[in-house]
Amino acid sequence: MKKVFVFISIMCFVACTAPEAVEKRVGFGGEAGKVGIGSQSSVDVVVGLDKAWKEYDLEAMRVFLDDSAEFNMSDGTSAKSAQAFLDIIYEEAGKDTTYAWDMFYAFAVNLENDTIGGEWVNAGFNVDGTHQGEVVEKVVYNEWYYVLDGKITDFSSHKRVRND
Repeated sequence: MKKVFVFISIMCFVACTAPEAVEKRVGFGGEAGKVGIGSQSSVDVVVGLDKAWKEYDLEAMRVFLDDSAEFNMSDGTSAKSAQAFLDIIYEEAGKDTTYAWDMFYAFAVNLENDTIGGEWVNAGFNVDGTHQGEVVEKVVYNEWYYVLDGKITDFSSHKRVRND
């Protein structure tokens, strides 16, 4: 009987012991501490912007942009407001080379010590530029978006040539 009591006591202790917490933040983000997984809602903002951008619907794009957002494009061009960014998109849409792309990944991260409360979304795009029916450019874009309160407040874009 004593052995049964000891066995039951051990089982109760094991059953009541809380599991160890798993570290959900890894890496580092400068002085902002460790990095954790962000939210789907921030990714959804970027996906929504991309959908509107593919249709060159500037008014639909505006919904996802903070008026005072800053944009830094891969060619060195920058824009200091949503309107300035949309003006660049409008100008690009009028050029002879057309672009088709697909977003092949997107994820959100947040920084442990971010006192503002936003999240960074990273997205990748395969892009083909076509001029008079001929593909003239095949690139991959890597873009970062800072999403705060459902709006993009910061954007940076980097590109490299695809080898396919």
